[in-house]
Amino acid sequence: MTKISLSLVLTTLITAPLCANPVVLEDITVTSTNKVPTSIEKTTANITVITAEELEQRGYLNVAEAIRSVSGITVSQSGGIGQQSSFFVRGADSGKVLVLLDGARLNDPSTTNGTALLDALITSNIAQIEIIKGASGSIWGPNASAGVINIITKENAEAGVHGYAGLTYGSYGTLGEEARLAYKGEKLTAQVLASYLDSKSFSALAPREAEADGYTNKNLNFKLGYAINQNNQINLSYNTLDTKTQFDDAFSLDGANDRYSHAASEQDNVALEYRFSLENYSATLHASKGEYNRDYFTTGFFGDAHNVYKATLNEYAFINAYAYTSGKAILGLEYKEIDGFNQYNTFPQSQSDYTDKAIYLSNLYDITDTTLLETNLRNDSYSSFDDKVSYKVGLKHQHPFLEGFTSSANYYTSYDAPSAFQLANTSLGALLKPSYTKGYDITMAYTELLSLTYFHNTVEDSIDYISDPLTFIGGYTNIAGRSTFSGLEAQSSYTFPTLSLIAAANYTHLFDYKKEDGTDLLRRAKDTLGASLSHTTQSGMLFGVDAQYIGDRLDTDGGFPVASEVATGNYTLWNLNFSTELYKDLDLILNAKNIFDKEYQSAYLYATEGRSLYAKIKYRF
Repeated sequence: MTKISLSLVLTTLITAPLCANPVVLEDITVTSTNKVPTSIEKTTANITVITAEELEQRGYLNVAEAIRSVSGITVSQSGGIGQQSSFFVRGADSGKVLVLLDGARLNDPSTTNGTALLDALITSNIAQIEIIKGASGSIWGPNASAGVINIITKENAEAGVHGYAGLTYGSYGTLGEEARLAYKGEKLTAQVLASYLDSKSFSALAPREAEADGYTNKNLNFKLGYAINQNNQINLSYNTLDTKTQFDDAFSLDGANDRYSHAASEQDNVALEYRFSLENYSATLHASKGEYNRDYFTTGFFGDAHNVYKATLNEYAFINAYAYTSGKAILGLEYKEIDGFNQYNTFPQSQSDYTDKAIYLSNLYDITDTTLLETNLRNDSYSSFDDKVSYKVGLKHQHPFLEGFTSSANYYTSYDAPSAFQLANTSLGALLKPSYTKGYDITMAYTELLSLTYFHNTVEDSIDYISDPLTFIGGYTNIAGRSTFSGLEAQSSYTFPTLSLIAAANYTHLFDYKKEDGTDLLRRAKDTLGASLSHTTQSGMLFGVDAQYIGDRLDTDGGFPVASEVATGNYTLWNLNFSTELYKDLDLILNAKNIFDKEYQSAYLYATEGRSLYAKIKYRF
């Protein structure tokens, strides 16, 4: 990172509080910390919440775009909208991040590392995105050692029938349509949202002016709730995604002009919950099912190929919560079934499955009015691995000598079980076992003006793909040794009431992101800086500008037989945002992205979006 950029960060984070009025932290309720509704102030976890208003004002089309604005998260995308993206939380890969949608797990067991495909999740119906950074396996089990992304869809705030219709049009032939209809009565609530997004986009492989690789996304979301009485309620949610993507196979003889390679995916998630509450006690019975189907059609030196990936995940849970005088205790019982297979062309299919039975206990205890103690303990019993125990101890203190100043610390352990894909494609003779993460973070914060967090995590028995250098035949195995991740996160937000101006900034520096052999992991940015400024006029018009700087980052050039490292960092992107109410209940939102038409690559050899403009008209009723 340049000295100028670093000086700008320090100046912004240190001097701005001196000329701004403190912002009082809003009491937001989250469910990602311990699976029951909890005030964000009543947890020691590091949580960032992205609201529906921010998603719309900044023109984020999918969740992958939205989370890249959060400190500690780096996103790398192989082309335009809908192309495969990888994201890293505090240096850890996306397979170690649990993603939920209305309580249903979105992590696809058939992917190489069990990641959720955030590039396919459109933001149209999202009420808020809760992001926990730091191991959460002591509550959520496997695939949460780096954190949790909990996506919650919208609900009616007012009684009666409400909804909206929206139309988006923009660069690269992008067209989006969405409609939502919702009803809230005394006992019954219901809503349905349908969205369609189509983009001619641009070439996945650079240069972007080559043959375009289009994308289509169809999404249907349905929610139904019924309050039997004041103590009993039933909720049903269903979400289905259907995407079609054109891409460029890196091994295609036509390179960026590959007109054949394409993919289709279908993902269905359904969740049913029964909730009972009586005075200080509540109980939730949860059942969910996820089905994932992906087909990839590729071309290369040996001709065309068809690869199939399928997985099913069934989950059942019984969660009990009791609020006592000085805190809250939660006891949870879970059972999961994971089944998946993949098939390469005409080769025999590989199949794998396992079950996970778990019990966990969480306790939030107010030692005093200003000190909170959070403890979690969980045991996972796998059908294919040894039993694993994970835990967390967290402490949070509000310092009375300065109102709004808090400090917190968390120590945690977590496990990540192999994905169905990894189990089906093991290295010769390898018997996979879960990888093990342990670490801690320490946070000092003064309201929303300034927050500093240091984190340090280590991972043992990481699961990675290795190949024989002579035969090039390989598979997944546990790697001996320890990988290390440590870094510093800073974030701040300031409001200037007299100017109706909000300024925000965040900065992340990774001290370590090393593999077991001591070399740096790829695609992680050593330094990232984000900043935004927004002004709202008396008539309600919003004007905003935001920027993101990506520092040093390494990738591989995919060279054969030996790959070399290449740099893809050191660039800054600027965006402009505008929104206003044209007429009563009719909104206009404009977003200009990469306004200086910066040429850059977040994944080596893959194209990225140039200067572009998107407009959205939305009618509310």
